[in-house]
Amino acid sequence: MSTGKEKSEKDKKKLGNITKILVFMQPYRVQLFGLFALTALLSIIAMIPPLVTRALVDDVFTQGKRNLFFGLGCLMVGIPVVSTLCGYIQSLSIAYLGQRFVFDIRCALYQHFLNLSLRFFSKNSVGKLVYRLMGDSGTIQSMLTGQSVGIISDLIVATFAIIATFAINWRLAILLVLIVAIFVINYNYTIEPIIKASRATRWAYDRLSGGVQNRLVANMAVKTFGAEGRENVAFKEHSDNTLHYGKLQGIAGNTFSMNVNLIQALGRSLLYFLGCAMILNESMSYGDVTAFTSYAMQLLGPAVRFSQLVSQLQQVSIATERLFEIFDEKPEVVNDPNPVVLKNIKGQVDLINVQFYYEEGKNVINDVTIHVEPGETVALIGPTGCGKSTILNLLLRFYDITGGELLIDGVNIKKLDLQSFRKQFGIVLQESLLFSVSIRENIRYSRPTATDQEIEDAAKVAEIHDFIMGLENGYDTLVGDYGVELSVGQKQRLNIARAICANPAILIMDEATSSLDSDSEQAIQRAMGKVLEGRTSFVVAHRLSTIKNANQIILLDKGVIQERGTHEQLMAIPNGRYHELYTKHMGSGVISE
Repeated sequence: MSTGKEKSEKDKKKLGNITKILVFMQPYRVQLFGLFALTALLSIIAMIPPLVTRALVDDVFTQGKRNLFFGLGCLMVGIPVVSTLCGYIQSLSIAYLGQRFVFDIRCALYQHFLNLSLRFFSKNSVGKLVYRLMGDSGTIQSMLTGQSVGIISDLIVATFAIIATFAINWRLAILLVLIVAIFVINYNYTIEPIIKASRATRWAYDRLSGGVQNRLVANMAVKTFGAEGRENVAFKEHSDNTLHYGKLQGIAGNTFSMNVNLIQALGRSLLYFLGCAMILNESMSYGDVTAFTSYAMQLLGPAVRFSQLVSQLQQVSIATERLFEIFDEKPEVVNDPNPVVLKNIKGQVDLINVQFYYEEGKNVINDVTIHVEPGETVALIGPTGCGKSTILNLLLRFYDITGGELLIDGVNIKKLDLQSFRKQFGIVLQESLLFSVSIRENIRYSRPTATDQEIEDAAKVAEIHDFIMGLENGYDTLVGDYGVELSVGQKQRLNIARAICANPAILIMDEATSSLDSDSEQAIQRAMGKVLEGRTSFVVAHRLSTIKNANQIILLDKGVIQERGTHEQLMAIPNGRYHELYTKHMGSGVISE
């Protein structure tokens, strides 16, 4: 059971989230004001029919005031027409504002995703984040649209109905207020299970979405190891969780609705019976009872509608909380307030006693010092987990070092403008990363201003131009969904072409040629030798042809430099680890541990 302090903190958090949501509504405050004014008008119009009915019964039919009949009849016909037209305008306004609202939320959240650091994405699955972006943002759309407008309408109607019932008969009105109080008691006692079940259901869908995304992406591994049966069982287990919590949510919501419907039915019957009793003792007219009952239903009606909305309202609250969990995430790597913009990086790189850890107290890089002159190629080798890829991530400032200094052209990397700095890097990873657009746009992604000729030149260097020209649509061929299916090697060559197209000052290749056969790799190495002339490059590779030509070969183990030098220098160390590895694997052309 939560303490008073915990409840106070939750209330403060909810209030803070509502305030943040209001920021997104601010650009539409004029339209919202107009929508609420229209809602108020519709609510007032809805109050008129009971008064017309009362006048017809008491004045026209009972007292014979026939001169009022035509005017009251015009009101009875005109009110639905005006109400329908206003309702149509209201519906269009709600649809427009709702779509704009969710559009703004999603754009802001997606931009926030792009600004977050790699550590955030390593802790959260893509499926989970997509569900937050699309599912939760769509849920809170109703906060601005039908629900918020409906609540305002119900408040206006309820206020008018209370005043009207007290004006007709204050004794019955007091009983009506007591019945409404029972609705409030029912809410307080049954809302907590709805909240808990709704929150649990959302988290279960997070897990389900993340699991589905991971398995579908890794479908080749699933098929390779014959794991279809296991994955089907895992999916059913995750789905069973969503089913279980969804069932609890349904039970809690239906219990709430059942109580509300029962209270409404009993309250209506009781009020009508007592009204009829007052007609018999002549303390109320039949018209009074008819009007009172109508207004009582307009007061009890919002309570019934609220029972239908309560589950959705709690889902909106939970979705808002989950969205702002993401919005409250702060990027670890941020731009300096007064960044240095290096328009033309020469390529001098210095790591001075660099340290880094993903978890405090568990260093993965320990006192690494590397000096690289412009145009040099540095090969990083060592066993898996030794820190090779981590150093590449630090060079791109995907993470900030936790100790020492990292300088580019003599400037501390933390002082450099992130966007302009990263644009001068070309990067090719072991895993091919392509978008579902044309081949031309995939290559141009690294430099949007690249000309078609520059794109073709990059493709020629990457040994992929002839293949592209053999396709029916050439460079305009779509890749992936609804487009051409490429082999692993072809995808990697497109990635290499993209890196070359960037015209980078510093090139990073992390096992970039591991997907290519030896002949293709040698052709690419020869062509890239010309392109990379005068450019600094960092290479993680196991192929001897790449390692032998490096200006520096750095052998890492457990985040510490064990050996460094050129191929000749390291081979001159008789009992050195590099000498041992090279001698052992020189026949295979691949060096590994």
